[in-house]
Amino acid sequence: MLRIVKSLLTIAAVAAIATGATGAYFSDAETSNGNSFISGTLDLNLDGGNTNVVKFNVSNMKPGNDLIGTWEIKNVGTIPGYVDLKNIAIVNAGGVFTDAENDAGDAANAGNLGSLLSLTLFVDNNGNGSPDVGDIAIYTGTPDGIASAYNQNILLAADATSHITALVDWSAHAGTLDNTGQGDTMNLNMTFELGQTM
Repeated sequence: MLRIVKSLLTIAAVAAIATGATGAYFSDAETSNGNSFISGTLDLNLDGGNTNVVKFNVSNMKPGNDLIGTWEIKNVGTIPGYVDLKNIAIVNAGGVFTDAENDAGDAANAGNLGSLLSLTLFVDNNGNGSPDVGDIAIYTGTPDGIASAYNQNILLAADATSHITALVDWSAHAGTLDNTGQGDTMNLNMTFELGQTM
């Protein structure tokens, strides 16, 4: 029995040596070092910069006025994105209350300008300030009726440029309705947002 155990131990030792020896023959190894990942950038410029752009600063507005403002939007980042309009707000305020406003049935401190003006907002593909075939309408109506956001998904590739134009006009209304807007103020606020494409 002892002989059998010694024989089995000898066979196991020889097998272990043989297995170890076969692992020492030809081999090859290649490296994959220095794998690098650099994130892209999204950077929207408005009229060539990264600061607040005031497109309209109008005083003494009256029926018959037609105003045009065009924003140049540019993706100065390295990856494409979609431009949407966010945080749109119209803020009306009553100003100096005149006899004409009172006679027209207006209340003191009532801001009516946002209901008297017309606003057309569109993607102005050629930037000429006029709606043309191929331009994309965003909104048409009174400023008071505009939504708080528009997901237009205007695609801007890296280094690409587009334009958004606003047409604001005060067409005369029948009767004395326009008198309710005398001395009133209206502010239009909005944010242009560039978001990542998938």
